[in-house]
Amino acid sequence: MRSLKGWWTLPILLVGVVAGVFHFYTSGFGTPSPRILRGIHLFLLLPMVYLLFPATRKSPKDRPSVPDILLSLFCAVASLYTVVQADRLNMRFIGFHDVRLEEVFLGGVLALAVIEACRRAMSKWMAATISLVLVYLLTCQYWPGMFHFKAFSLSRAVEILYLSGDEGMFGFLTGISAEILYIYILFAAVMTATGTGEFLIDFATFAAGWARGGSAKISVLSSALYGTMSGSTVANVYATGSFTIPLMKRSGFSPKESAAIEAIAGTGGQIMPPIMGAGSFIMAEITGIPYFKIITLAVIPAILYYLGVFCMVHFISIKRGISAVPREERPSAKNILARSYYFIPFVSVLALLAYGYSPAKAAFHSIWVSIVLSFLNRRTWLTPKKCLDALSQAMVNAALIAAILAGSGMVVGTLTRTGVALSFGSMFLQASMGNLLLAMVLVFLVVSVIGTGIPTTASYIISVTVGAHAMSQLGVPLIAAHLFVFYYAVLADLTPPDAVTAFAAANLSGSEPMGTGVEAFRLGIAGWLVPFAFVYQPALLLNGSALSIALSFAATAVGVLFLAGGIIGHLARPLSFLQRCLLLGAACFLVFPSVTRGVFGLILGLGVFFWSYRQHRLSPR
Repeated sequence: MRSLKGWWTLPILLVGVVAGVFHFYTSGFGTPSPRILRGIHLFLLLPMVYLLFPATRKSPKDRPSVPDILLSLFCAVASLYTVVQADRLNMRFIGFHDVRLEEVFLGGVLALAVIEACRRAMSKWMAATISLVLVYLLTCQYWPGMFHFKAFSLSRAVEILYLSGDEGMFGFLTGISAEILYIYILFAAVMTATGTGEFLIDFATFAAGWARGGSAKISVLSSALYGTMSGSTVANVYATGSFTIPLMKRSGFSPKESAAIEAIAGTGGQIMPPIMGAGSFIMAEITGIPYFKIITLAVIPAILYYLGVFCMVHFISIKRGISAVPREERPSAKNILARSYYFIPFVSVLALLAYGYSPAKAAFHSIWVSIVLSFLNRRTWLTPKKCLDALSQAMVNAALIAAILAGSGMVVGTLTRTGVALSFGSMFLQASMGNLLLAMVLVFLVVSVIGTGIPTTASYIISVTVGAHAMSQLGVPLIAAHLFVFYYAVLADLTPPDAVTAFAAANLSGSEPMGTGVEAFRLGIAGWLVPFAFVYQPALLLNGSALSIALSFAATAVGVLFLAGGIIGHLARPLSFLQRCLLLGAACFLVFPSVTRGVFGLILGLGVFFWSYRQHRLSPR
């Protein structure tokens, strides 16, 4: 990202203020028609990508180049065209009305501009994925077998990508970005500006710093808390890791371990309610399930994920003899209690959602709550400078999301219009031969491959289009299928060879990036099993009686504990190869249980625990 200097900072600041005020107003007082809202949204944000992100390493870092300026102006004009022509475009039907020559030009070039914006701001892999999909749209009549579809002319392809009100660049995904995501990004920026992020780290230090291996447990807890408002894995790592990684290294964790732990914990922020990143809002739109219900159902899986990381850290700490954080480095209970009002905005969001407010309205009112609370402490007042910084930062983050969703909209439009999404679903069913476990493994592999180097939101959108259908056909409930895909889209940020979250943490710790990615994958293995667990145990998604939910949670939690001990190879003392194998087997019986397997797994695991404890008692001091 560029560090603009001189008068170039003024347009960024101006757009940040205008975009923030516009989306804040529409969230609280109502939106214009969808096409106008989406057009204004991209009109404000898409040009910013070209002004803020250079094309190459040799491009100017303190100012945009002439091509950047021209491309940003074109993006503004092409987006504004849909606003000016909104009434006419709303009355036309895809495939029946002619496409004007200027629309072919504007839409075709804008599609290429969105691809380039994704390349600059996100990754070349996402740009390549979108490009491949668009090539398929124009050549699908030449593809064999299930990929064959009727021909699309250039004008009809542009019509789908540019003029459609439900698909393409100005489709429902951009609508979610404009109606919901921007206000939550602004909410997170306001909370950061008012000191909430700092408080969450201090709270985690107070709550976990006293325990064995406290520095790593601070990382786990602070990332879980901070992730509830950031909604971004990389942002989570940089926000908390700048404090926790040096603390872990001083405590005795190696640079690679410190980075891996922070990467795992930071990645989990996107699956931690109440915000869960952009994917959760898109999930609500696609499935028709209320957002509040989605975040409610996601609570137990998120707890199990972080429990797995916590157990891994605990056993490493015992194995390495790493002690607690010194008392003088931990905040006092009085200090934490005096600032506990910082939890109120989170409570406000949940309360308003539970009361029936829309996600946008809940965030709108919670921003006011955060602003008022900031004046309880002179140091956290939301001064004009802090306000402008929050608006600018929110605009930058929202511009990235807008580019991603505009590009993803083109992918979704192509997959649905050509019918290839259903073809992929049929292919999964045939390949799995009707076996649910095999189908889930195939979906997991596809999501992991797609998600490597592609942002979570885009990975989820692309993968769920082809994967959720296959799982639903095998009897998996809709929400379970979508959460399954969403979890692995998030965890793909930890998947080598392009483990973006692990690489970000490695940059902070000074460790080798690829080794950090492999270590993060190993330490986060419990989290990788959670989606399989809640598919086989619907009670983990609150489907069942209170007793069945409690028993399923307890069994899976114990299984996660056994799994961590087996992976690390240490309980009270080092485990033998046989003990590790038995403990891992017990974990599998508990994570994927029937009553019989669950009881057997519990007995087996407890037996290994007592065996290890007895060896520890009898070993020479």
